[in-house]
This record gives sequence, C-alpha cells and structure tokens, in this order.
Amino acid sequence: MNILLSIHHRLNKNEGAPGVTYQLYQEYKELGHEVSIFSIDDIPSFIPNKLKSFLFPVFFYFHVKKTSRKKKIHVIDASSGDSWILSLLRNNKRNLDTVLVARSHGLEHTVHQSRLDQQRVGDIKLSWKYPIYHGGLRLWEVSTSFKKADGCLFLNKHDLQYALKNIKANERYSRIISNGLPNYFLNLSGAIKPVPSHEKMQIAQVGSYIPRKGILYTAKAMNVILEQFPSIELSFIGTGCSVEKVLMDYKPEFHNRIHVISKYNHEDLPKLLIGKHILMFPSLAEGFPLVLIEAMACGLLPIATSTPGPLTILKDGYDSVIVPPADSKAIENSLHNIVTDPERLNQIRINAYKSAQRYKWSVIAKETIEFYEEIRLGKSNLNERTRLF
Repeated sequence: MNILLSIHHRLNKNEGAPGVTYQLYQEYKELGHEVSIFSIDDIPSFIPNKLKSFLFPVFFYFHVKKTSRKKKIHVIDASSGDSWILSLLRNNKRNLDTVLVARSHGLEHTVHQSRLDQQRVGDIKLSWKYPIYHGGLRLWEVSTSFKKADGCLFLNKHDLQYALKNIKANERYSRIISNGLPNYFLNLSGAIKPVPSHEKMQIAQVGSYIPRKGILYTAKAMNVILEQFPSIELSFIGTGCSVEKVLMDYKPEFHNRIHVISKYNHEDLPKLLIGKHILMFPSLAEGFPLVLIEAMACGLLPIATSTPGPLTILKDGYDSVIVPPADSKAIENSLHNIVTDPERLNQIRINAYKSAQRYKWSVIAKETIEFYEEIRLGKSNLNERTRLF
C-alpha cells in the first residue's frame, strides 16, 4: 500500500508524537509498504513558526491533492486535527479507494479538561486567549477530523469512549492502539540489577519541564524526600529548558543532588536510564505515555498518576505504584514507602521490566495495517453495493 502519515510537529524522532510517527514509518517500510510523512518541516520556512501549526491543515490538504494526482494514496493516517479541511472537502465518491484515518496521540479534549481543572484549583492560570483557539477552535478542528474520518485510532479507553459519545466518531471503525518500543529498548541486559539497601537511590523524571507533566507535584514531594533521605539523587531528562529553571523549584541545599539533561538522542535514553531505580510520572493528562514503557524496559519502577494513559499500561502494586493526580502528599508517601522497602522495590522493578517487553513496534505496525485493510474492505463492499443500485 501507499501510506501517507502526517504530524503537525517537527519530525524529531526523539520526541513523543513525532517519534511515534517516525517509528511507524520505519516499520511500514520494513513490511514492504510505500510510506511518506508530511510534517511541519515541509511547510515553507518563511512562514512564522506560530502560524505553521495553525495553517498546517491547509498545507496538508494541498499536499494530498498534489500527491494524489501523481500516484494513488491508499491510506492517509493523519494526526488529530490535521485532516479537518481534507475531510470536509474530499470527494467521497471519487475517493472510495482511499482510507482516511484520524489518529490521536492523546485526545486534546482530555488535555483541555485537565487544564480547566488545574485552573479551578489555582495551580495554573490560563491566558485570556486560550478559549479562542486551543480551548475553542482547535477542539472543533479535532472533533471534525475524527467525525469525518473513515477510521479512528485512540491510545486509551477513556479517549475512545469520549470520542464515540461526544464527537460521534465512527463506532464501527474506531480502535485502541498502543505505542511500542524500538528494538534498542528490548531485552536490555543489566536493566534489573537489584538495588542494595546501602546504595544511593536514583530517581528520574523524563519529559518536558512543563506544568502538564506534574512538575509542581514532583517538586513538593521531592523537597521533602531529599531532606529525609540524603542518599537519594534526582535526575530530569529531556526537560527542554535550562538547569536554572528546574533548580528554582528546589531548595538550594539539594542542588548538588539534582541532575538536569535538557536534550538527548532517543537511542541514548536506555544508557541514561539504566542504573536509575524509580521513575516519577505525575503527569496530569496523557494518551499513551511512551516514557513509561521505556523506563520500565530499563528497569525502573514507575510512580504514576491514575490518569487514562498510565492506567492503560500499568497494574498498581505489580509493575507500578499508582497515585491520584495532582496529589504531592500521595507521591511523597509512596516514595517513602518504596524507598524504605528495597525488596518490594526490586520485585516491582522486575515485574515492570517484564511488562514492557510486550510492547513491540513490529507487532503494533502489523495490527495497524490489518486495521487499514479492514476499512478498505468495508469501503470496497460499500462501493460494490453502490454500483448495484
């Protein structure tokens, strides 16, 4: 098949949704398909960056029109909101052989509700401009892209149910699909080396240093834990910001035990994580957080919030410790309990490592191709029935 993928970000394989898109691209090629990606990088450089995201659906629409004149596109797998113009303007009769799939990397409506909840309790203050686009028009664009698509892919049950009930997504062709791990994360030797009780405990948090990732709650909990346990060290990996910004949230006496890595190459992440013992994941809204399974594959025990994404992956007490979202005291108590019980820590780390091994991109890519084929067959049968009448 000729497959076109879209992602309204720069195609950086070290980042979440772009990295997922890149991995699918690689796996589809391995399966013998012809694959291409349209990303922010394909929009003319003279256009201001802030406008590129807003105008992305326009450029994507014209890219599809231009490409389809040269060669038949069998599947268009577009990230949420990318295809809203395409879905409204395409000729369904002429495009019966082309499958349009809308893919969520974490449903925007869920993130929107989380932001409103944070503002309600005073943890953040949204801009007056927020309701105009991100809290308004953008949600309509995303809804339209899912409502008009031939098929929809979601990362967890909560997002799927929301889309079916509130967006009226195609119930017959809506599925939950996982993200996966590249081979360099699988079967890592030395990932689950037991932690002696006298060894320094290494705690890590991976991802952007932004409020949605729960950094406020990490800081409140870790300022207490670092004081209680002088042997504990804390690392922030992939913050996308300066060291100074992170350290501002921590007492000066702890700064020499806090390590910050702003950027990294994805292939290097196993090296950065192996040797760490606990992953902090206090995020307030996630679709299917790749960093969870990546850290688990490197032998870390995740302490994660009970939001839809993590709950899709984790089993509390077996391969993780689950805490309520936006609850620094719960994080603090869970850390205290696990740090003072090395035997339990080691067992959960072993279980987490085993759980992570089932998430293979090769398997997920094959399952997604089967989903495409199912929709294509359904459209083909519809086409035959249409001809009969």
